[in-house]
Amino acid sequence: MGKPHHDERHKALPKRAVLVSDERGYALLFTVLTVSVLLLFAGLATDFARLWVAREDLRTAVDAAALAGSLEAQRYVTITVQDGYCETCCDEDNCWCCCVCNPSYSITGTERRLIDQGGWRRGTCCDGFYGIQRRWIEYPSSTGTVALQTLDMNWPRFMRPEAGGAMTSREVNWFQSGPRSPSVQVRASGTMDTTFLKIANIESLATAKCGQAATFYERIEGGYRLGRNPAPADACN
Repeated sequence: MGKPHHDERHKALPKRAVLVSDERGYALLFTVLTVSVLLLFAGLATDFARLWVAREDLRTAVDAAALAGSLEAQRYVTITVQDGYCETCCDEDNCWCCCVCNPSYSITGTERRLIDQGGWRRGTCCDGFYGIQRRWIEYPSSTGTVALQTLDMNWPRFMRPEAGGAMTSREVNWFQSGPRSPSVQVRASGTMDTTFLKIANIESLATAKCGQAATFYERIEGGYRLGRNPAPADACN
C-alpha cells in the first residue's frame, strides 16, 4: 500500500492568489487616493485662480473709480479785472459816452466760467483783464457719486451677487489740501464664493484693494507760474 502523495505546488496556489488579490487591492486604493489628491489640488488651484482674477479685476475697478473721481476736479482761479461806466458828455451839437474806469479788483470762481466762457466781462467801456493771481483745484460733491458709480460698473464678475459673491465695503476720499492732494482715493473689499474649498468648510474668500488717482495742473501763486504740481503722497499705505 503506497503512501499518499501531496503536491506542494497545489498548496502554494491559494497563498499566491491571496497575495495577488491583496496587491491589486492596494493598487486600487493607492489609485483612488492619488486621484482624490489630484482632484483636490486641481480644485484648490481653480479656486485660487478665480481669486487671483477677482483681485486683479478689483484692482482695475478701484483704479478706474479713482480716475473717474479725479476727472471731476475743477480749476479755480482768482483773477484781476477792471470795469467802468459811461458818463454822458455833450457839446453844443452832440452827446457821447465819457468812459470812467473803476479801480481794478479781484474775483474768484471756476476757470471755466470766468476765463474760458468770458464770465469776467461786464460789457462796460472799460473792461480789462489783468491776469491770474492764483489757481488751485477743488473737487465738487459729485466726486464721490461718480467714483462709486464707476466702481459698481466695473465690479469683478466673480464677486457679484449672481456669482455668489458680495461687496463688503467701499469708500471714497478726496484730498484738496495736504501732502495727498490733489487726488482721489477709492477703497473696496468683497468676497468670492468658493467651489472645492467648501470641502474644507471654506465658503468664501475675501480680498480688498485701494486705488488713487491724482489731478495735475499748472500752479499759479501771486501771479507767478510755478509749474505743474508734484505727485501727491501715497494714500493707499
